[in-house]
Amino acid sequence: MENTSFIQRIVNLIFTPSKAFDGLVDGVSYKDWLYPFIIVVAGLIILPLFYRDISLDEGEYRLNKIMRSIENNADMPEEQKAAYLDKMYEGFEKVDDARENPFAFRNLWGYFLLPIMLLVMAAFFAAILLLVGNFGMGGQVKFFQMFTMVMLTYLIGGNGFFMNMLPGVGTLELMVKTPLIMIKESTSLALSPGLLFDEIDTFLKHFANQLDLFRVWGMVVMGFGFAKLYNKPTATGIMAVGFPWLILVSIGAALLKANSAFMG
Repeated sequence: MENTSFIQRIVNLIFTPSKAFDGLVDGVSYKDWLYPFIIVVAGLIILPLFYRDISLDEGEYRLNKIMRSIENNADMPEEQKAAYLDKMYEGFEKVDDARENPFAFRNLWGYFLLPIMLLVMAAFFAAILLLVGNFGMGGQVKFFQMFTMVMLTYLIGGNGFFMNMLPGVGTLELMVKTPLIMIKESTSLALSPGLLFDEIDTFLKHFANQLDLFRVWGMVVMGFGFAKLYNKPTATGIMAVGFPWLILVSIGAALLKANSAFMG
């Protein structure tokens, strides 16, 4: 089979996902996963810089909200309350420092962690899909074939909750959302059923809010890739990917609900 160029693979991801993973079943090289990895990391580093001030403003807002919750908690001992408030003041100092010294290493180290976190996240989900396919379906797909398939889908969309990237980690996703975030002046932007709610205050609403258009799109494309690797019908591939994906979405929604309850 003729090798598919990287550019053609990107085009296929968007327009003809049934062809996007041609050739992966025959084996992959490091370039197959490294090129999309570089693009996704570049997007994660560069695009959020356009709404960095918005993110810092939201950080201050969250700190203020937590401080009010602590100050109004009559059941908390005064010593414990003072200790928590000291941590909040330290948080405000860090936000101010990030504004005034954006290029100081202490404010940049998080960018160096992004590639590692992305690798871990992609490897984790690839391992889950290998368990489903190799043990559940008796397949013989190798780890880097699955890892490459997962990494390619992050060019479209992906849930960034576990990386503290609430707008998402997908390159196309961030490219579309960045100007919308700047217009809305809020990073709480999900193109999901959550737009129908005035307030996201229950588990089901948090769950629905995680069903972002780009993330569902990326999951479906991942299903095409799974089906290609295991020579299964597309519907089987989408279900095999969708079930563990929905479990992780549920965990994320539960943690978001718990966090919102803590912040009051």
